[in-house]
Amino acid sequence: MKQEFSVRQITCGPKYHFKSYYDMQPWDKTGQYFLCMESDFQDRPPKAGDSLAIGMVDLSNAEFIPLTETSAWNFQQGCMLHWLEDERGKTIIYNDRIDNKFHAILFNIETKEKKILPLPIQALSPDKKTAACLNFARWGVWRPGYGYAGVADPFEGQNKPEDDAVYLMDITSGAYKPAVNLAQIAHLTSDLDRRKDSPMWFNHLMYNTDGTRLVGLVRWWCPEAVDDVKKTTINIDGAVAERRHCMWMINIGENHPEIIVNDGLVSHAEWRDPDHILAWASSNLHEPHAYRIFNVVDKTNEVIGKDLLKEDGHMSYHKNKNLLLTDTYPDADYIRTLKIHNISANSDMVIGRFLAPPDLEGELRCDLHPCWNRDYTQAAIDSIHNKGQRQVYIVDIGELS
Repeated sequence: MKQEFSVRQITCGPKYHFKSYYDMQPWDKTGQYFLCMESDFQDRPPKAGDSLAIGMVDLSNAEFIPLTETSAWNFQQGCMLHWLEDERGKTIIYNDRIDNKFHAILFNIETKEKKILPLPIQALSPDKKTAACLNFARWGVWRPGYGYAGVADPFEGQNKPEDDAVYLMDITSGAYKPAVNLAQIAHLTSDLDRRKDSPMWFNHLMYNTDGTRLVGLVRWWCPEAVDDVKKTTINIDGAVAERRHCMWMINIGENHPEIIVNDGLVSHAEWRDPDHILAWASSNLHEPHAYRIFNVVDKTNEVIGKDLLKEDGHMSYHKNKNLLLTDTYPDADYIRTLKIHNISANSDMVIGRFLAPPDLEGELRCDLHPCWNRDYTQAAIDSIHNKGQRQVYIVDIGELS
């Protein structure tokens, strides 16, 4: 039986709106306010002088309430905007550029008080007390669409700088310390000959569900390996054949990184529990890409969604850990599909199909980036299906078991 799901647009033009990345919660604890961002344009990458409005939508009347601005942002992940909602009141955290440096900002939406932290954030621990930080300037050079404009990479010309590190920062005190650096990852990964000392850079960082582990991606160029890489289901989100990937992991409190995926492809990921992470990946160079659940303890993996989950997507587990909210990239008709996958039954429930006109491509593209609300009865997406404008939508899904 076909199910119908209502889709409600919560932002409107003439300006353009989008939410944070698929792994960031935009709803506040009351469910009334929804964090998102507002830009004056969508047809070019942001430059150093471009500001982005940060605000929240009052879902009772769809009013966008401006809060503050930032000049450190992109269209794929915004400015790493999160709710903190601590005991002092409603606080948000986001990245900004100040005096030619990137910083994270704590902003109290009631008092308007700001606190500047020394480093920009890329991920928050589940208890919101610690942030994992990386070099957004270098990321922007080697992977346009994810880093920020306006600051030069301090390690330009160095291919695996020992001082380019992921840092763990206490968001109360601002104290930080290195967790892993590019030289360590270069030493641990194979393919050192064919890499020919090409530039490496840190990508997405993800804490596990109890904050005891952190994984991240490192990518590099390896043009000589292009003919050996599986060409099937290569996606448009950075998994081109010349780009190589590894997923590394550290146990918090230790400084000995481990490699979970080496010389394969790794794209989007989602922790299922403290010991298992789901990713669109291949675990080695010659293995097909798939939705794979990796056991980070014994390094084994298993494929889910055979014959159904056949391409990369932005995935989020339901609270029951059997249902998976995910999406697709545009098909031949420029349609993106939003669906829920039942892992045990190996079945899909399509939630909606959304036109993605080809005008916005590459770093300007508008992926759905679906995420659950706090009680798993709704999903939020970004989409350009309505007149080609980037706006935010909520899909009513209801209770699922």
